[in-house]
Amino acid sequence: MAQTPNHLLVVEDEKPISRVLNIKLEQKGYNVTVVRNGKDALRTFEEEQVDGILLDLILPEQDGFETLRQIREQDQNVPIVILSNLGQPEDRERVEKYGIEKYYVKADISLHTLVEEISQMI
Repeated sequence: MAQTPNHLLVVEDEKPISRVLNIKLEQKGYNVTVVRNGKDALRTFEEEQVDGILLDLILPEQDGFETLRQIREQDQNVPIVILSNLGQPEDRERVEKYGIEKYYVKADISLHTLVEEISQMI
């Protein structure tokens, strides 16, 4: 019997980035749900079985910091990878206290490399 693919929740408001991530992750065999803001991310997380989350921090309606906090109130174990334009040490510190897998700055990593690294973690 074939194993059910891992379900990844991609929370990214930049359409070109989310589109490429969706395609590349599906090519790797993941079931991908893309949402564009923190409120939709929480709703999806609560309604669906999610095996991992790729989360931007700068989002409309509710930022990634608050979204991360609320997800961690519900689940301490789901793997979360941060992908953001924010690269300051204080931004990293704000999210690392919630137990994330990895923090990537968009300008510092190619989407191809990101997908490869996610496939190693989730």
